[in-house]
Formats: sequence, C-alpha cells, structure tokens
Amino acid sequence: MSSVHNELSRILMVEQLPAMPHSALTVLQLDNDVAKVNINDLVRPIEADIGLAAQVLKFLNSSYFGFQSTISNVKQGIALVGIRVVKNFVLWKAVFSLIPKSNSASFDVTMLWQDSLRRAMFSRFLLLELKKGDPEMAFAGALLQDMAIPLLLKKKVKEYESILGRLAQSPHTRLSILENETFGWNHADAGAVLGTNWKLPQNLIDLIGNHLKIEEYAGNFEQHRERAVVSLSALLPSVVEAVWNERADFEKFFQSMFPNKTSLLTTIFDKVDREFEQYSMIIQVTKPKRPLFNYLDE
Repeated sequence: MSSVHNELSRILMVEQLPAMPHSALTVLQLDNDVAKVNINDLVRPIEADIGLAAQVLKFLNSSYFGFQSTISNVKQGIALVGIRVVKNFVLWKAVFSLIPKSNSASFDVTMLWQDSLRRAMFSRFLLLELKKGDPEMAFAGALLQDMAIPLLLKKKVKEYESILGRLAQSPHTRLSILENETFGWNHADAGAVLGTNWKLPQNLIDLIGNHLKIEEYAGNFEQHRERAVVSLSALLPSVVEAVWNERADFEKFFQSMFPNKTSLLTTIFDKVDREFEQYSMIIQVTKPKRPLFNYLDE
C-alpha cells in the first residue's frame, strides 16, 4: 500500500465516516451486467427501505420520464426504465445524503452538485450519441468524480481554505495541481479511497480515481471509452466561472477523441441544459443561472 493511500486512509477513516445505507449498498453491489441481475434482487432492498422506495417512485413518476399512467410499484417502474437508471438514482441519493454541508464562504456544495450533474449528463449523452461504451457507468463516474472535496474541506480546513483562496486568484490553475503541491495527492485519489471505504463497485471507483488523467485517455478512446468521457467532462466550465477557463484544453482533447465532430458539442450542450431542469427537480438541485450552451458563444 502506497504512502499516499495510507495517508488518505487515515484522513478518511471508516469509523469517522457516515455509513452507506444498507439498502443502497445492497443495490449498488448488484452486478453491472443487467443480464446477470434478477429484477427482484433490485426490488427487494428498495422496498425494504420505505423512504428509499418512496423516493424511487417519485423519481419514476416525475416529468423526466413522462409516463401517461402512474407507476404504482417499484418493480413496474424498473421494468420500464431499466435497472441501471434506477441504480444510478439510488447511488446519487445515497452519496448525496452522506456529503457534509460546508461552512466555508469560498465553497458551495450546491454548486458542486450542479457541476457534477452537468458532467454526468454530458458523459451519458455523449456516449449515447456515439452509440459506444456504457452511458450509465459514465454517468455515475462523472456524477461522483468530486465527491471527496466536501469531506476533505471538513478534514483539512486550513489547507483547503488556502487552496481555494489561491484558486480564486489564479482561476486557470486546476484544483488538483494545488492539491498535489500541498498534500502530494488530490481529490481524485481521495475519491478512490472514499469509494473503497463505502464499498462502491470497483469499476466506479476506477472512474472516480482516474478522472483527472485526460492526457492518458484522449488518444485512445476506443480502449477507455468511459474513462475518456468522464475525464473530458472534468474540463467543462463550473457554474461559478464567468469564463470557461479550460475551454482550450477541452476542445483540444475533444478533437483528439472525436475528429470532425465539433458540431456534436452543440447538440450535447443543448440537451444537457434542457434535461437538467427536469432531472434537477427530482434530486433537489437548483438549476444553474447560466446555461452550459452559452459558454459556446464566448
């Protein structure tokens, strides 16, 4: 075990972390190959948790899906929308409930979740448009790529306040660079340790831990489809940015991954903006003030 992993394991000690709800953990540990999952194996842990079952039914009956008739039970809903969609919703609700609120004036957890949902939807829609890879796994990986930041801010208050202050003064610098300079590790490394502690699926931990390695995957999309799009999504503009600081890098890597498909960005960004509003109401995340599509006009 590396010294970095040892240090992060001490910081994110299991006994000091909130526990992943048992019902959610049971759902998340089901095989990602839907052909190997009996729908009843997913239904049982959800229905055993009254609160989770109510949230899932609310999700299934939302305008996001637009079913003409009411979905009255979890099994019926899963059969209609698919196992992976419901698993991702359970994952979001579980992790969202475990992330602490921040007392920092320079960090807003709400904005982190806005960024995360945008990145998740971008990753899903991009693979769907290309008809390649696993859109739902990419969605989950992008959604949780920054989940360790609020916990690190709580555990390393002074250091992170200093990092965020430096970031505000130099917005073109990546957070991970400042983290590496300060700690010798970054939030992606921490996210992988956190995912292990919470017993998340290994392929999801892999996406979280590698989401900053765009250089490694941009030139080899066919071998690393989910890793590539999740790491590309990390370069999207944050909702707090007046200017898209990493646009040049994003466009360079996008062109490397998808030559002659620049027009696809217009389609994807527009779809993220349109779908975000419906999805965000379900998971109680406010809509960003500035649409993602607007950054293309800069």
